[in-house]
Amino acid sequence: MGTLSGGRGLTWFRPDRPLCRRAGRRAPGPRRHRHEMVTEARDSLLDAAEAYADAGQDPLDAQRRAVAEFGTYRQVVPGYQAELATLQGRRTAMWIAFVLPVMTLLEPLMWWDTSWSTDERASHVYWVLVDHFQYTSFLAAGAAGLAVVGFGWGSRFLRDGLQYARLVGQATVVFLGMHALLGASVFVLSLRQWPAAATWPPVLIGIAVNAAAFGYAGLLAVRCVSVARQPRLRAVAG
Repeated sequence: MGTLSGGRGLTWFRPDRPLCRRAGRRAPGPRRHRHEMVTEARDSLLDAAEAYADAGQDPLDAQRRAVAEFGTYRQVVPGYQAELATLQGRRTAMWIAFVLPVMTLLEPLMWWDTSWSTDERASHVYWVLVDHFQYTSFLAAGAAGLAVVGFGWGSRFLRDGLQYARLVGQATVVFLGMHALLGASVFVLSLRQWPAAATWPPVLIGIAVNAAAFGYAGLLAVRCVSVARQPRLRAVAG
């Protein structure tokens, strides 16, 4: 029944503009969930139209009835976008809440089997920056944990899930930028005080792991902001 084609206004059934591709552009988000949602919508529409056609209705009228009962493209996609934004926001917050504390706790391993961590040559400013880096990591993880709760149990109190997801994404982008600058400052001071750290394998491994974790977190946050943008749908002529 996938070959059904419709007349004017039947945008869900346009064979030259597949549902998954069009809905994917209008409601971006986690790829797997997006694909599942639009595939389910397409299959439901095709099954309903087929049932009405088998019952004796004209195929075109059957499609129109299926769309009328399911909802038009412009009616359905904003709801999908809100759900995808919630999923992306929760994924972003969970990454910060669970991965960031682990990374912070593992950072001492970068200085494993060295005397640098207790070296008296380290300046007071260096230790202040190190402490702030650790404290802000755990504070951000706690805030992200609360954000996860907001996407779950707290969602009943949220009037605008899109705005909440966008706020979480924007806050994550700002935090990651500031945290990256702080971490870079600590690293530069470390190299100035202990030049040998530039070739110490645990340090090099730690830098690579941190860069990958922060880079992925940044990607999640940017996607969160992008997905949570208000829908801008235009009428589509069939």
